[in-house]
Amino acid sequence: MDERPIAVLGATGRTGSRVARALTARGAPVRPLSRNGTGRERADMRDPSSLTHALEGCRAVFVVCPGFAQDEAEMIAAAARAAAEVGLDRIVLSSVIHPHTSTMAHHVRKADGEEAVRDCGVPWTVLQPAMFAQSVTGLFAHLGGDEHDVVIAWDPTRRLSALDLTDLAEVAATCLLDDGHEYATYELAGPEALSATTMVEQLAAVTGRPYRVLPVEPGAVAPPGMGEAEKRDFAAMCREYGTHGLHGNPRVLEMLLGRPATTFADAVTPR
Repeated sequence: MDERPIAVLGATGRTGSRVARALTARGAPVRPLSRNGTGRERADMRDPSSLTHALEGCRAVFVVCPGFAQDEAEMIAAAARAAAEVGLDRIVLSSVIHPHTSTMAHHVRKADGEEAVRDCGVPWTVLQPAMFAQSVTGLFAHLGGDEHDVVIAWDPTRRLSALDLTDLAEVAATCLLDDGHEYATYELAGPEALSATTMVEQLAAVTGRPYRVLPVEPGAVAPPGMGEAEKRDFAAMCREYGTHGLHGNPRVLEMLLGRPATTFADAVTPR
């Protein structure tokens, strides 16, 4: 096995940390990177010099940006340039499903980031994940005033093909380590298209807690710490979900996993 480490940007976040664990489970050396790290473990995508320093000696890099970052396209482009500058063998980007959806600016920024990756000269793979199943427990269940409220800021009858983050991490590890995934764009969606109402019912069933849907209007709530621009993007996402849902097909995911994709209930079952 190539002993050069795989760099994981955003390794302290919910996506990057799972990718790092998936790589370690396969016996690959990992260099976890974050903007608050020190030495070789510091890589701030807003500081290009820190990126090149952190990526030196690595063979590949996984790139994921903070959600709703207004300069996401520029950060992805900086990571792609650094990957090219140090001569990495591969770059794998976590983008988003349906990145050209014009009503969601944070999707379009990812589309611009994809272009920068495709143009950087390093063999690339682009992953386009759907909404994460864990968002229901990790985000929306913490926006309400009551601990059992799951705030849904769109029509809760609309269906979404939620993806298990662990499935994404397993696919990312495969694309970073195995040959045959160069210059591929993979849409990754969960195996079920479920309404938010059904998701919350299943969450209550597997946790034994009396979770319930608290419907609110788009723009009525936003994750903590968001600025005004991020809040507008979050509200726009909720309006899109409320109009069209968020649908995807699981066949590509299951082909890459070599097994059935994880159901929503299994993804949110406490472990």
